[in-house]
This record gives sequence, C-alpha cells and structure tokens, in this order.
Amino acid sequence: MRNLIALIIIVFTCTSCQENSEINNDLINRIPTDAKIIVHIDNLEDLDQFFSSNELLNKLSKLSRIREIKEASSFLKNYNLKGEESLIALSIEGKNEVVITLITSPLKKTIDTTNTTSEIIYNEAKIIKKEIDKKSYYSLNHKGVHLASSSLLVLESIVRRDVSDYVFDDGFQNIYNRTKSGSTFYIKATEKKWLEQFLLGNNISDNGNHAEWYQLEARTGGTYFQLDGVITYQDSLKMDHDLYNNLDAAENHIQDVLPLSFRSLKSVTYQKPSQLIDNLKRYHSNEIKVGSQLMEILDNTQEMSEVKLEKTNALVFTLKPYESVFMNLDSLSTAKFTYRDHLIYELANPIKTHAIRPLVQAKEYKFVTVLDQHLICSNSASAPEEFISNYQNKTVLSEQPWWNDSREALSNSSSLLKITSAKEFKELAKDTDQEDLKLIQKLDENDFPLMISQYVHEDEYAHYHLVVPYAMGRSNKMQVSQIGAYKSPKKIIAGPFLFPNHLNKRHDVAFQDEDFTLHLLSEFGKKWWSKNLDGPILGEIEVTDAYKNGRKQMAFATNKSVYFIDRNGKDVNAYPQQFKDPITQPLSVFDYDNRREYRFLVTQGNELIMLDRDGKTVSGFTYKKAKNITSQPQHFRIGIKDYIAFAKADNSIALLSRTGSMRTNVKEKPKLNTALYLNKNKALALTEEGKLMELDPVKGTVNYKGTYRTDATLQANSKMLLIQNNNELSINSYDVTLPYGTYLPAHITRLSSGDFIHLIETGENKVYILDRKGDLLSSLPVYGKTQSAIAQSKNRYLATLDGDDVIIYKW
Repeated sequence: MRNLIALIIIVFTCTSCQENSEINNDLINRIPTDAKIIVHIDNLEDLDQFFSSNELLNKLSKLSRIREIKEASSFLKNYNLKGEESLIALSIEGKNEVVITLITSPLKKTIDTTNTTSEIIYNEAKIIKKEIDKKSYYSLNHKGVHLASSSLLVLESIVRRDVSDYVFDDGFQNIYNRTKSGSTFYIKATEKKWLEQFLLGNNISDNGNHAEWYQLEARTGGTYFQLDGVITYQDSLKMDHDLYNNLDAAENHIQDVLPLSFRSLKSVTYQKPSQLIDNLKRYHSNEIKVGSQLMEILDNTQEMSEVKLEKTNALVFTLKPYESVFMNLDSLSTAKFTYRDHLIYELANPIKTHAIRPLVQAKEYKFVTVLDQHLICSNSASAPEEFISNYQNKTVLSEQPWWNDSREALSNSSSLLKITSAKEFKELAKDTDQEDLKLIQKLDENDFPLMISQYVHEDEYAHYHLVVPYAMGRSNKMQVSQIGAYKSPKKIIAGPFLFPNHLNKRHDVAFQDEDFTLHLLSEFGKKWWSKNLDGPILGEIEVTDAYKNGRKQMAFATNKSVYFIDRNGKDVNAYPQQFKDPITQPLSVFDYDNRREYRFLVTQGNELIMLDRDGKTVSGFTYKKAKNITSQPQHFRIGIKDYIAFAKADNSIALLSRTGSMRTNVKEKPKLNTALYLNKNKALALTEEGKLMELDPVKGTVNYKGTYRTDATLQANSKMLLIQNNNELSINSYDVTLPYGTYLPAHITRLSSGDFIHLIETGENKVYILDRKGDLLSSLPVYGKTQSAIAQSKNRYLATLDGDDVIIYKW
C-alpha cells in the first residue's frame, strides 16, 4: 500500500511524470477505463520497503490527497502478493474521488483481518464486501483473475466488460510489451502537469496532447532519488514531445551560469538547428519563418534555455564549442553599460522568438550580455546582472556538490531538460488546501532544492530520467550568496558600514554620497532613509547602545561636527555637536568598563575634548596640549588600568589615563607608519623603516620584533596579529600566500563566531574572507571593489562596492 503512495508522491515531484509496467493480457484487460496510474508488481513488500525509507516521501506523506490514496489502498494489507504478477490501478471517479483497484491471479483466500463480510450478486457474479480500517472494499475471483477495489462501481464495470476483444489503451499495450521487468510504473502523460495538480487535490482532465505514457523504474542512490524509463508519443497527433523528436542532442552547459535563485528552467539542445525547424513545421503543419537575427543565433549555438527568475525571465543560448561571439553587439545596440566589468547591450532591434513557439514563449528580448560561452538575453537589465553576479560569486548550479552527485544519474546530453526549484513548486501549491499548503511550505529547500526531468528523444519515444537531489545539509555549509544591491545615483565617498537592526536581529547598510548625504539600506538593498550631513565622515561609524535597551545608535564625526543618530536617522539628545575648529581624526568611542557608559573623544589638531552621550563635555577629562595628534586615539585595557594611546607629530607616543593625564612616559620616538593596536598586552605598530614596534604600555619600553617591507600594513586585535605584504600574509607568524594580484590593506573584524580577515584584490575585483588560521572560506572570493565590511547578527553579512553600487552578501 505505501509503495503506491510513495510512487505517486515521487512522480508528482517531477514536472508531469508517470509510470510503467508490464503484465499479461488477461490482467491488462481488467484495468479500469479511466486509470491514470498503473503499477506492476511481483512483490508488494519489496516495493513498500524501498519507498518507506525515502526522506522526500516522508515529508509529503500527510498531504490530503495522499491520505485519500492511503485510505483507498488500505485493503492491500489483506493481500500477500509475493511472487504474484499483479497490477494496481489508480483512477478518479465521480467529482474527485480516488479509487484503487487490484488485478492479480485468482486467490483462494486473503489474510482475513476484516470485521464485517457481506455478499453482493451482480451480473451473476458474487462480490464480497469487506471492511478494513473503517473503509469498505469489494473483491471477487472472476474469469481467471482476482479483482479488488475500493469502489463497487468500478468493480461492477469490470465484471460486465466483454474482455474477449477489449483493449484498455493501444499506447499502453505497446509500451508494456517492450518494457516488462520487475516493479514498473506507468503513468498517463497526456497532461504535463496532471500529477502535480492531482496531488494538490485537483481533478485534471487527460484530454491534452503532451505525450502518451511514461514507463518508469526506481533506482537507488545515496544522495538522490531517481526514476528511469521512457516516454512515448506520436508525431501524427501534434503532441508536445514531437517538437524534440530525433534531435541530435548536445551536451548541456546552462548549469554553469544558472543562478541558484532561479525558479524553473526549460532547455533544448541541438547540433543541427534545421532539425528544430523541421519539427516546428510538422507540429504546426505549416512553414516556419524564423527571422535572420534569431536564425543566426541558432546557427552558432547548441543550447537554448528558457529561465524563469524571481522577478523576470531570460533566454540563454550556449555557443558551440570553440565558437567566438558571432554578433557585432556594438553596431546592433543603441546603448550599453557596464556591470561588474561586463558589458550589457540594449539592442536596437529586439530578438523575437514568436516564430519558434512553443519551443519557447513568444517574447522580445532587447538586453544582451555575453558570459563565458553563453549569450544571455532578457527584456530587463536586471536579468543579465543576476546572471553575472551569481556567476562571479560561484552561486550557480554547477558549483553545488549535490548537483554534481546528481549528474551521475543523468546523461551528459539531453534533447530536453526541465528543472523546477522547490520555490516554484511551492508557488504552484499556493491555491491548494490550506493544511496542504502549510505542509508544502515547510518542505526545506536546503534539503530538496529542485527536481530534474531529462529527456533524450529518438523515434517517437524518449529516454527519461527523473532525479530529486538530496542536499540534506550539504547546501547548508558556509556559502556566500548575494541578497541585496543598491545603485546610488551619486558617487559614494564613505562606506559601506554595517549597522545592527534591533527590530529584526539583522544588519542594515549605511553609506555616504558626494553630497555628504548619509543613507541607510535594508539587507536587501531597500532604502530606509537619507540624512544630510555637513561633511565627509571621518573613519568608521561606531555602534553604541547608549540607553542599555538593545536599541543601537551611530556615532561618528565629520571635520565639523560629531553626530549621534538612532536607527531611524533622528539625532540623539543635543547632537550634532558642532565645532569651530576642524576635527582632524575619526571619532574615538570608549566604553571603559563594558557598562555602556560611552565617552566620545574628539581630536582637533593638538587638542582632545571628551563628550558624554548627552553631548556634554566630560569635566573630569583634562588633556595638556602638545604637538599635533597624528593617529586616532585608541583605548587599551591592561589589568585594571586604562590607556588612551596615540602618536604625535614629533614621533612621540602618548599613553594617557582616563582623566587625560600622562599614564606612562615613552622615551623612544619611533616614526610610525600605521595605527596603534593592542595585541597580547603590547601596543604594536609598523615604523616607516618597516620594523614591527612592540611597546609595553605599563613600562613604556619599546622593542622591535622584525623587519618588513616599507609598504607592509598591520592589523591586530587582542588575539590576532596580521602583517601584509600585498598577497603575502603573516597571521600570528603563520605565513599565508593568496593568489597573485594587487591587494588593498586587509582588515580584522571580530564576530561572535570568531575573528575574520577580509581584503580586496583590485585586479579582478575579488573580496576574500579568511578565518584566523588563514583558510579561505568556502564559496569565496566574491565580487567587490575598494571597500569591505563584515558583521554578524542573525546572519553573517559582507557589504562591498561596485563603483557606486552597494552589494550585500550573506555568508
């Protein structure tokens, strides 16, 4: 019983898939007239065991339509069908009632677990009525076969049938004669989405002309579920699959650029475009006039893929091997623009596909880009951008381990390839029963990401493979995906900065444009607000929780003012605080005792001013002016003592107490080339000569621990020391070499999941993130320019730039 249920669920998960079997003539002649699914078995127990262990079937087993099948099939428990060639047929009676019928060899008796028995005499035959699990079923031995059904009407119709010259279905008879073996499933294939709709509770007509029958056999695979078989069709009946008849298939390559965010894919390959045109002529019974532009594309390509994305569609052509771009896109376009170093063209005359429908939809595509060996066409500029960004980020289908595992069950070449994502399947279910919808929505897309149907067509039939990959956590490993972007109409001069959003436990993204306007975006690139400032932001935006309630604020300085802003863009208390003399260093924000009693230290040349959260000057802080301050003041805590450290124009290093008085006197005056950092209770910096200076804040003594290139950079925190010579990194004295290129200075950021290093290579515009051991994180690098910022809340975020575009990743 469960085997039948399992079969139907599996087949449902594919886009209109059906089954196959083989039986002797006597059994075939008893198949109910309206049977849609026929299962041939010789051991019900083996089939039941095979499907009972299937993860996907277990997830879908509580669908209302599956429960109906389970109830209608409950009488199968009364049968021991080992070694008996049998058929189980599923048909729909009345308005929308599932009927299960068993056809097998005559039986002397069944396993009697019933509690009621009665007899019905019909057409001189004695039908036994029994009940199991409060569900009635009917059975009898009749003219050399045993029949049992959940419907008395169906059984009566078979009893009165004249089987001497009866043929259930010519197409079915032809396919089972060629495919007799073991456990086989047959499904009527007239409607390509009949099974999906049926399992969602809809009774779909079988009057369509998609194909005739599927014949399928289940295969085992540790990382995917697989059904293999054939589909039959007739070219004389204008069936959908005749469009692909006898195509010389080519290897599929669409997976190399297909974004993981896609909803569905339909791809056809061809070695000779003339075969496509001939099939279209036969299908339409008319001449086909393909425009010269589209014909030129077909002549130079081998694969045509229709891709449904989240918000738009695309048509992707794969160039023939070793083929260069054959179109002069510059002369054919009226405009072009660059996205992530790739040109996107707007064509003067769109590519029109009306002549080749229904191979693809009748559309016009005016945007074109070339990506690797693919010509990507769309009626929206956002589609090429989505392909480009995912290709550069390696978030494409071919990069997924579960896809590569599934490829073992598929042919390299296919005349027709259909892939449906779990998201698209959920969209199909949106109008179904609410309880079913809740169940389907709970299906984890990370475990069952998509369903693959592959066809290799020959003469009026096609080899067929249905594969459902089991990602089962393999897609949950650390992976980077772009989740948002924002195109700034003005030049970006500061940022991006990541700012925690206490409302949703995620992060927003801030940046400043050339008009000195500060903008805040959601993680998906939606603008929350904009705020005019009086100058460029100095350094970083600091995050505070000044009211100790989890609601965060931004604190930063321009050269004129100190700003203190809440997440809605509103000024806090008496801020902004404006200053007559220019502010010369980024704002330093101190929280001495981790009690959220913040102090804002403002640097003006040789002067220091300390403010509290209310904008008042802290009277207990007094700094005696000296030489100009040349580095941003830092707060170090060693033991129970606080140190405010910075360098001055005379090369001296100041170590102050909380009150601004001298804490430790440093006699030596090294010429520093970097900021000061605290690492293992020592203040570190690189000198102009490339020496690593180590300062003991308690004693004021200076030592040198090594010599590096004069253009080396330094980043450190309490546990990590990073010295960078372009692509060569020294992390806590452990050497790491990145791929050759030109790298911007690296940054260390401490997240709740650990310390991470992030940096940008400017030649190919790649952002790298490494862990504290120097290992590159999976799915990296990704695309980015000039700046990077990382943070962690509910997710881990990476924000970067592409010129004046903000790009937001989740990793």
